Order: sequence, then C-alpha cells, then structure tokens
Amino acid sequence: SESKWQPPVRQCREQHRRMEVTIVDSGDLPEGTIISFHTGTVRRHAQVQNGKAIGVTGIGTEPVRVDLMAEIGSHTFDVKEGQDVYEVPIGKEETSLKLQIRGAAGKEESAESGRGVSRKLQTALMMRSYLDNHDVLRQMQELLQEMVVSQPEDPVEFMIKRLEMVCKDSQGADYDLIEGEVAGTVKKAGETKEAAADSDSDDGADDGPDEPPPPPPQRKQRQSVSAEAYGAFNERKAYVPKVIAKDEAQIARLQEVLQTCWMFKHHTPENMKIILDAMQEKQVEGGTRLIQEGDEGEVMWVIEDGELDCIKVIQGEEKVVKTCKRGDVFGELALLYNCKRAASVVASRACILWELDRETFKAICYEAAQKAPPEYEGFSAPAGSEAAPAVSFSEAAPAVAVAAADEEAKADDSDASDDDAPDESAPVKKPVRPPGRRTGVSAEASKGDADDWVPPVYEKTPEERASLSNIIKSSRDSKIHMLFGTVTQDTFEKILDAMFIKKIAKGENVIQQGDEGDYFYIVKKGDFDIFVKKGDDPPKKVFQCGPGFAFGEMALLYTCPRSATITAHDDSEVWSLDRTAFRNLVVRSSEAQFKESCKFLNSCDIFATLTQDQICSLAEVLEEEEFDDDEAIVEQGEKDDKMFILRTGQAVACIAGEKGEIEVKQYSKGEYFGEIALLSGQPRKASVYAVGKAVCFYITRPTFKRILGPLQSFLEGNMDKYAKYQDAMKEAAGEQLDEENHDGHEDEDVHSAAKTEKKQKVVRKREKKQEEIKVEKKVVSEAGSEAPPETLADKVAQDFKNPALVTPSDDHVVSDAHMMMFGGVVPGQKFTMDKHIHCRSGFEKQQKGEEDYYTWTGTTKLKQPTDIAVLCQKGQKSASDPTPNQDNFFIHHVGAITMYGVCDGHGPFGHLVSFRLVQTLPFYLTKSEHFGKNWEEALKEAFQKAQEDLEEFCKLHTINIEASGAAGSVLVLEEQTVHIAFIGDARVMLGSWNRRDSRMIFCTKDHKPELPEEKARLEAEGSEVREVDEGSWRIYLKGSNFPGLTMSRAFGDTACAGISRVPEYHKFLMQPNDQWYAIVASDGIWEFIEGEDCCNMTSKKLRLKGTRETVEFITSASRKRWAHVCGDYCDDITAVLIQWNAPTPLEGGNNHCLTVRQFQPPSS
Repeated sequence: SESKWQPPVRQCREQHRRMEVTIVDSGDLPEGTIISFHTGTVRRHAQVQNGKAIGVTGIGTEPVRVDLMAEIGSHTFDVKEGQDVYEVPIGKEETSLKLQIRGAAGKEESAESGRGVSRKLQTALMMRSYLDNHDVLRQMQELLQEMVVSQPEDPVEFMIKRLEMVCKDSQGADYDLIEGEVAGTVKKAGETKEAAADSDSDDGADDGPDEPPPPPPQRKQRQSVSAEAYGAFNERKAYVPKVIAKDEAQIARLQEVLQTCWMFKHHTPENMKIILDAMQEKQVEGGTRLIQEGDEGEVMWVIEDGELDCIKVIQGEEKVVKTCKRGDVFGELALLYNCKRAASVVASRACILWELDRETFKAICYEAAQKAPPEYEGFSAPAGSEAAPAVSFSEAAPAVAVAAADEEAKADDSDASDDDAPDESAPVKKPVRPPGRRTGVSAEASKGDADDWVPPVYEKTPEERASLSNIIKSSRDSKIHMLFGTVTQDTFEKILDAMFIKKIAKGENVIQQGDEGDYFYIVKKGDFDIFVKKGDDPPKKVFQCGPGFAFGEMALLYTCPRSATITAHDDSEVWSLDRTAFRNLVVRSSEAQFKESCKFLNSCDIFATLTQDQICSLAEVLEEEEFDDDEAIVEQGEKDDKMFILRTGQAVACIAGEKGEIEVKQYSKGEYFGEIALLSGQPRKASVYAVGKAVCFYITRPTFKRILGPLQSFLEGNMDKYAKYQDAMKEAAGEQLDEENHDGHEDEDVHSAAKTEKKQKVVRKREKKQEEIKVEKKVVSEAGSEAPPETLADKVAQDFKNPALVTPSDDHVVSDAHMMMFGGVVPGQKFTMDKHIHCRSGFEKQQKGEEDYYTWTGTTKLKQPTDIAVLCQKGQKSASDPTPNQDNFFIHHVGAITMYGVCDGHGPFGHLVSFRLVQTLPFYLTKSEHFGKNWEEALKEAFQKAQEDLEEFCKLHTINIEASGAAGSVLVLEEQTVHIAFIGDARVMLGSWNRRDSRMIFCTKDHKPELPEEKARLEAEGSEVREVDEGSWRIYLKGSNFPGLTMSRAFGDTACAGISRVPEYHKFLMQPNDQWYAIVASDGIWEFIEGEDCCNMTSKKLRLKGTRETVEFITSASRKRWAHVCGDYCDDITAVLIQWNAPTPLEGGNNHCLTVRQFQPPSS
C-alpha cells in the first residue's frame, strides 16, 4: 500500500545491490548454452561465455540458484563475505562451472543526475505500451503454437527471436541480442548494435526512480506473427461467396465428410451453405506432394478418401510425424496465422480431397478454427504441448474466468524487465481457453450485444415450433426453467425463432472440455453422456441427459471454457441457440428484470434509507411468488420466517374469530407485511389473502440479517404504530376477540404505514370446495377379516405384553448407520395422536416447541442442505377399533446414502407387520452384496428377505398374517441419484419445488388386481379377482369371500397365492443444484389426492413455509377430504417429506436436518 512505500534511492540500492557474475571456467559446457541466475524473485538469463561479466541484482541478500536451461540440473549456494570465486556443480554428470562474483564497480549513479531513461525503464515503458496496445494473450498463444510447429532445439532462443520480430513490427523498436545475454535490450530503430552494447554497461540507472511513461502511441492495426502486408493488400473487403457447381451426389458426399470435421461442427446452416458452395473436389494420385514445408499457403483441404503423410525435416532428415485419413483437415494453420507451411504433406495413395480457398476460410471458418485445439497442418500437437486444464463441472467456471481476469490485471500493472521476471521454477499457468475473445467475469462485450441487433429467424413448421415450445415448458431440466422461466412472451417467441436443429452422430462430441462455447443446446432426441476430466485422471462420466435437457449455458453465461465433454450416446438431434442470440435474448432479459426490481425497491418507502449497493444486493436475493385470487399468502397459526412486499395487486389481512375472519387491513403495491414474524419467529396470528392476482417479493430471516440489518431498528421502532389497528380489530370483532388476539394481530405484521381511515368490517366466510370423489370403502374388506372387537381387543392387549412384538430388535441394528429412526407401537392411541419414535443416533436431539430435530453432516454432491420432516398420526376407523396406528416409517443415514421408507399396515395385525418391516427392510438392504452397486437387485433382495423374516417371526409368535400385511415404499438417495422401490399403494411422489419449474417428476402407481399383468399372475396362481363394485376389484380365495384384498403386491397377506413381494423399481438422476423434493406417504394421503394434485398443493408451500409446515398442510388437507367424504372414518396418515437443496443454511455447517414430533401420552 502507499503507506508502506519507501522512496529513498539509497534504501532501494541497498535492497537490490547490483553485482557482476563472470564465468571464469565453463567446463564441458559449450559456449551459447543458456543458464539462468535466480536471487529470490529476480531472474537473469545469459549465454555461457568465458570472461563475460553479467550484471545481476539481489546477490548477497538472497541465496543464488543457477539453472542450466538446456540441461537438467540446478545448484543453489549462499554468497559469503570475502569469497568471490565459487565452484558450481550442476546435474548428475557433475558438470561444473567456476563463477566470480564481485561488486559492479563504477556503476552507481545518483537518481538526481537525470542521465536519460535507464535500460530498465526503457524496457518497462515498452512493455507497458505493448500490453496496452496489443492483444498480448493472443500473441503468446500464437507464439506457443509456432514453437510447437517448429520444435526448435532451443525454445528460449526461438521465443526471443519471435518476440523481437513482433515488437519490431508493432512498436518501431528492436530487441537486439547483446552478446552474452538472452534478455533483450531495447534500442531505437536504426540504432547500432554497438551503441546498444554501450548502454548495457551503463545500467547503474536501474536503481533510479522510474519516470512517468510517455503517452502511448496511437494504436494501429495489430500485426500478427508473420502477418501479411499492410495497406491495400491487407484491407478487409466485403466477402463475395464463391459457387462451384456440384451435382447432388457430390453435395451429399461433401456434407457427410464435413460432419466428421472439428472445424465445421458449429456453423449455422447459412454458413454451411456458403462453405459447401465454395469447396472444390480434387483427386490426387499417390506420391503427389500437396504442401511443401516453408511455402506460402493459399488453400486448405478436407480428406474424403485416402491417406496422406505429414512430413517434417528433423535433424536434416524428412520424417513422417502423422498420417491423415478421412475427415482430417490440413493446411489450415498457414491460413489462420498467415505463416509459412509448417510441414510437407504427401499423398501415400490415391485420395479424394475437398479444397477451400483463403478468402472463404477467412470470412467463414476463421473464428471456428481459432476455437479448435492447437493443431498444425492437419495433425494434433504433441502431448503436453498445450492442454486446457480441467474445470470442475458447472461450478468452477466463473472462478477460472475471475482468475484469468486477475492475471491480466496484474500483467497490465507490472513494470517488468528481464531482471524482475518471476522465478521460472514457479508453476506456469496454462491457458484455459483457445485464443479468441477475452475471458470475462460474468459477461462480455461481444459482437451483436447492441441495441440494433436483429434476432435471427430460422424457418420451422408449426409442428416443430410447437414441439420446441413444449420441450422448453415441460422439461425436467431445471436449468431451462431458470433461464427461460422469467422471459416475456415476446422474448420467448424470439427464442423459438432463433433456435435451429443440429444432428449429432453417435459418438460425436457436441461439446469438448476446454473449448470455448458458442452454442447453447436443448436435446430434442437421443441421449448424451457427460464426462469430466480432472488432472491426469481419465474422463469420468458424471451424468446422462436425454430429451428436454439442456447444456452449454455456463460457457456462454460466464465466457469461460467448456467444463465437460458431452458425447452423443446414439444418433441424436439438438436445438441450438448461438452465443449472440443467447446473450441478447436470455441474459439481457434477466438484466432488464434486475433493473426493474431495483427500480421497484427504490420506490418502496421502507427501503428509502438503504444505499444503492444495498438495494442491488437485496434485488439479487429477493424471491418472487405469484398468488391467485383469495389464495393465502400467510395463514394464521403458521410458523415461518418471511417478510413479504406486495409488488403488484392487492391483499387483505384477516383474523379468525367466532364470527369468521375479520378483515382488519388492506395492502396495495409497495406495502409490506410479515416483518414482525420475521423478527420474532412467532407463529402467525392472522392471515393475509390476495385480492385478485398478486405478486409478492419475499425475504427470509437469514437474508434479512445479512443484508437489511440497518432496517431492523427502523422496523422495531415502528412497532408502536400497530396499536392503531387494535381499536379497529376490537370494533370489527366485537367482544368475541380477547386481548390476546389483539396482541397477536400486532405480530401478524400489519404494516406500519397504515392508512388512518376507519376500516370496513368484513366477515370472510371461506367456503370449502365440494369435491366429488369416488371412495373405495376399504373399511368393508378390513372389517370382514377382523375378529369381533372384544376378541381383537384382547389379542392386541395380549400382544403388548410380549416384548418381542413391540420393542425394537437388537438383531436388526444397522451398525454403520449415523442415524436410525423408525416408529414404534404404543397402546391407547387416539385420533390424530403422533407416532412413538425410536431413534438411535450419535447426533444430539434438539427441541423447538413440540418438535424434536436432529442436524448432521453427511457426504453429498448436492449444493445446499437436505431438510426432512415426518408426520405419522393415528386415524379413526371406528369407535371400538382397538388397533394402534398401523402406519410406520424409517429414516437411516449410512455414509453417503440416506434411506427413507413407509409401511402402511392393514388387517387386524397390520401394526405388528409394519413395525417389523421398518426394522428389517433397511437392515437387509445394507447387508445385500449389491448395496451401493446394483440398487435394483439390492432392493429386490431386501424386500424378499424381509418377507421371509416376517413369515418366520409371525409363525414363532403365533400371529396370523393370512389377512394382515402392509404396503411398502422405499426411497434411497445415493449422492445425487434417487432410487425408488415399492409394492402396494404406499406411494412416492417426486417433484420440483423450484418456482420456475414446479412440476411432478414422477409418482408411483398402485398395484391393483385389475391391472392385466397383475390379474394374469394372480389367476395363474389360483386366486380369484372379482369386481365387487363398479371400478372396485378384490382378490379372494377361489369360491370364497375371503380375504378381499385390494392390492396385488404386499408384505404378509399369505392367504392368497400370487400376491407378489417383488418391488417395482425406478431411478432418477438429480443435478447438484436441482431443487427437487419427495413425499413418501401412506394411503392416508393418496386416497383422495393424486400425485399431480399433491405437487400443485405442496411445491409453493414448500418454497414459502418449509418442510415442517408443508407436511402439516398436506396431512391436514388429506384429513379434511376424509371427513368430507367418509364422515368420522379416517385412515392412519404418514408422510415423510424430503426437500433437497433447501434454501435456508443450517447452523454449524451441517447439511441435513430431520424434524419429527414425538408421541405425547394423554394426560390423566
């Protein structure tokens, strides 16, 4: 920093004392061998020459390391006072140098002498001007490519000469190699070599203060390496497409071969048409030399048939370094870099080639060729010459771009010279992208990003357009909904116009890791494998995507290299959107919406005290939600931590009383509510409903504390204004509302900027929607199989005296589990009572109100925490029903695997069946040899062994399971893969809770006896399937009315042959950022709520309220439907809700949270 800078010249001189190093004896080393001297961070290159003095700074203050740059070896030594000659052994062959080190006499010169610009300052000024006026990264890339092509014996000498030529052409100054040195000395054009050499002896001025650099010269057209002449010969003229006549057969052959060429994979249909027209067929005989090394190049070729040898002169002999075959290209490098041919190419046998001229290449193919991996004359660069570093999939790209930008900034700000160059022993950063457009941080200023840009329109049939629209709107890939979910309809139509179909052959790479990205893709047909390569490890397959999935957006969003290789698994088709259209239609749309959000927040009185930076930070984290007319935004009694700002529409606040809901406050655009619950965390004491369509922003408590801390005192200071509404509430509710409810309304966040006029008294009578639901009266079949109540009650009471039946088994403990939780059985439970919980865990149980919760850290590939909530409550089958809650569940966490299960018992002993299964199913699953390897086989084996154990256990304890059993569903998450197995009617619903992607992904279907494959199996085994009522089928022993089962697959139920325990299996792969959730639940949920309806009811609730409130909500909604249809009868209800990538971070760095409510015995 400025405060630490010490300008005195003498101090600088002491720290960077200049010494002379003279090579007294070079031993066996030939003159001209490159050596380098390192003192700390200072480096000096030189050529070996006996008796030549070389000036080096820093000697005496740092150890000296000497490296041989043409050999392998180095030696480090300390300079000792009084010693000036040193023996320096280097390398395994004991090569020895004798060096003399002494002070540089006569070199010092005061800073005030003003003897002109020092060599160091000259170099610094030149480099600064060069960096400011040239594309340095591009130049260095060209330099490395030419070095790979030429393969010089002395790479350092080669690079210096090439840089000399570049600087001579670009700056009007020459680098001249001073004898005995490698580092260049700047001299003015025309200055003699001797004069430059004299200036080298006068380098004591290195220690003088740097003078301000002169104004940079006017930037001229950049001269590339071996560039063509300037003037009229180098002016870019309008390209006129060439058309060379071809018949249909030639066109078809040419199209087929171009599809295999890297250079022609990513062109638009229009450009491909120009290329096809311009190419000319050429047939050559074996032995024909098409390219001579060192010649100028005017054309390039694509090989349709035949083989050609690429030949280079190495140590005076021509050697074949590569054989080119069908689909290869050669000759393009001379056109791309305007350089001479780098190799000779000779046909080894008769060939068919397609020739492309320089003008078409420059106009159409130049940019695509730049983006290709380094190649020269049709064959790849040797291994190790250049490789893009691996970038971790979808996460590291922005960081790479930032790092690259930082490196550019450091280069621009440095006053570098040969003496100050960084130590070459430090690792060299390889370029992360091919040459071309610069790397940005999160956006780029690329061509086409202008107000006058016109979006392209590719013709489509109405069917194709409708298909593309449907793919985008119904895709399972959340990225698509994140990108396109907020664009306007007009912009969406333009996106449809701008996309075109591209066919990808099986095995073809549509994206190559490390390449620059020019297209965004949506899969129309086929499957693609995604591979990521890290370091020297072979590429690893991390994902497989099919129709509806998208890829390629990261490179376009962040202007970074492709982070993975994506290969067609079979012949496929993709919809493509080019970079310019993507940025203008997608990115600009998001930017416009961000600006609109900032404008809205600036108009809200509550945010008047925030700075513009805080407004922008708030706009970035605010979530948006839409509400329909009369939909509850917040509900009385709920627990959540969100404050809402009404963006559009209107809303009303109401408090429930004996006369209904009393309206106490109205809200309009820009007003807020929910802030008191956000600050205090208390349950809502009132409800707020949308009036018409409404859109709200909302903010959570952690985000509020992080960004809106300055507003907390403002909100708390305004809380006394809520007293205005107490009188209005009293008047509206009369004496039916007590003082506690009034205080509660204060917490319901009626906002402080309230209008003072008297509120109209409104009693909201919310009518229930009458649903016509056809009910399958399961109670009839169950009652038919039960013993008389007295006998069954005695049997149940007797069972509770047998510990083996009602206490957990020590034989089925999963020893590797960090968390084991399942339900128990207790007598005397009543309607809506919670399940008794057994938990074996090393994690501390914590409590929040009536709920227990556990947090822990587990191995996962997901980016955000996993939030789990469980609710298991007893139903009400009859007043005399003595059975406990027959539902049960389990949650086990083992390593990187979490297992969830629900068992829905039925029959007189269903509670014992389900209790046994929640212990044995996870146990046998973890003991399977297929565990973690083949999940389908592991789950089938676990289901089968659990049935075998159940039969033996019940036989041992005299439990009749002829008509008692359980449905069972298991969900396993391994890293980011979801595995589902189930039998019966305990369903699993998999959905997305993302606002722009709220949808049901999958829901299991009940195993019913009327299904053709199920019916055939049952009847083949001797059971009888009858339709007892319209749409209601049951399973009986042939010729009897027993047992009347409604499921064709179940645990237990041994009376009927053909009942299967083989689970149906499904697998789904999540992406690490996917906002998915699952509900594993008993038939108490699914009897009157289908999977699609459940997703519609819960996805928004989950976003706004979290897992605990959502599982309460879906349970309450199910119970209301039971009451509406069946009166007092209600099945047991169990729901396990898992939310992946939950938005709220957990304390202590944990990534799993499990909330459950424990059984509370009734008070005496």
